[in-house]
Amino acid sequence: MNQVLFYSTVLTTCSVVVLPAFSAPQLLPTIKLPPGFQYPNGITHSSNGTVYVGSVTSGQILRIFPNGKTETFFDGTDKIFAATSLRLDEQRGILWGASPDFLGVHGSDGQITRRPHRIFAIDTRTAKVLQVIPMPDGGFSNDIALDENGGVYVTDSSRPRIHYLAPRTTQLRVWAEDEQFRSRQIGLGGIARAANGVLIVGRFSGGKLLRVTPQTRGNPKVEAIPLPRSLENPDGMQFTSDGSLLITEGAVSSGNGRLLRIRNILDTQTPKKIETLVSGLESPVNLTIAGQTIWITESRIRHRLLPGKEAAVPDAFFVVGLGCRGSLTATSD
Repeated sequence: MNQVLFYSTVLTTCSVVVLPAFSAPQLLPTIKLPPGFQYPNGITHSSNGTVYVGSVTSGQILRIFPNGKTETFFDGTDKIFAATSLRLDEQRGILWGASPDFLGVHGSDGQITRRPHRIFAIDTRTAKVLQVIPMPDGGFSNDIALDENGGVYVTDSSRPRIHYLAPRTTQLRVWAEDEQFRSRQIGLGGIARAANGVLIVGRFSGGKLLRVTPQTRGNPKVEAIPLPRSLENPDGMQFTSDGSLLITEGAVSSGNGRLLRIRNILDTQTPKKIETLVSGLESPVNLTIAGQTIWITESRIRHRLLPGKEAAVPDAFFVVGLGCRGSLTATSD
């Protein structure tokens, strides 16, 4: 594949799309990530088509330019050791990320030590670390959504909470807490924020989606979204500008990872239908939407979650591109 031609053809300057009616998006040639970069997870893009990709298991962040050039944007530090979510605040030149110690540090005695989970902010011009903020009460930072003011919402996978970092502050606060967020295993994972401020979050182990609506006073209103089936590990999610939600289904048990679409998810009166746009993905964990292309991080991490399969490390890792046919419009990531 001519990688330069591939990138310049499919990357555009738009952000979130209205997907047209189609039976399935077109699978584009995958992006093979550089040797040594493992388990891609966090992904976002800029308005000029540059894509940022972070790792589940290291703080390394790649930057992939529209001409196909790939470089290491950030090497990681002892304080930033993972990038399970990336969100770009382009207006302020800040790349936000979640850095949980998902797998922990394995000692020679067989014991696993986990470092405190946190979020971080990096200057996109200089790659300088601007902030590293620990999660309150030992919480597990999983995914991130931004608001128009530069505020940051963070899902907590170990406590039934959504946290919020207000602009120009340095401490996370509990924005929503509800028992519907709780799971026996991994709790909240993916998060997406609509233009009207409503959040959609997914319970990774429970397979449920929840609508979280801000209230003038008190805790936000939390409602389970009726679905025809439980989702198999819902993870990364993004809104399209027609109010549909795209979701990656990680599928730890079956191994059949999918990209799903649910239309009219903000409409509380409409029965929801789950559309499978793509199946057969290998542990898809996050996505970003650039113009007519949906970029999905195919983490290939399922073997690390299955007893006895931990050592079967894949020899290569990829970002999957899906091209959408038809006329598209865009708003923001």
